[in-house]
Amino acid sequence: MKQNEKQLKKSITIYLLFMTAACTGALIWQFFLPGLAESFSAWGCSPGWQREIALWNVGIIMGILTAVIKQNMACMKVMLIQSAALCWLLGINHFLTLLSHFSSRYIIHVLGVFEVMILGGVWGTALLLQLKKNINSPAEQLTSLPSNSGQERSL
Repeated sequence: MKQNEKQLKKSITIYLLFMTAACTGALIWQFFLPGLAESFSAWGCSPGWQREIALWNVGIIMGILTAVIKQNMACMKVMLIQSAALCWLLGINHFLTLLSHFSSRYIIHVLGVFEVMILGGVWGTALLLQLKKNINSPAEQLTSLPSNSGQERSL
């Protein structure tokens, strides 16, 4: 593995660990502290829906940790795509809510814009662009040749 590939893999690992921490934080407050949503968001409190969101976070956390522990780059790429897409979508949802129901009391939406969309979405997108750049580089194309079984192998 080339040095820039090692650095990119390390950067993706750090991003995915950040996403694990963010999803764990969301899991804790959605599952155990659903009243925070009522106090600090325009959405109010719905414990059943919030538990369901928390359980989705468990699935995301398990997928990320499996990919990172195994250091399986294919799985890490999938989790990177999924995490970046979710960050953009959730962050935009928070942003639109903040625009339509602005209040300085709604700190959850402000955090959703900054932590989720700007930090998670922009960082994830930057890593995806770096990944695309590495995949499309002439060096990557030369070292990735098809084997007899039809699968790619690296020289």
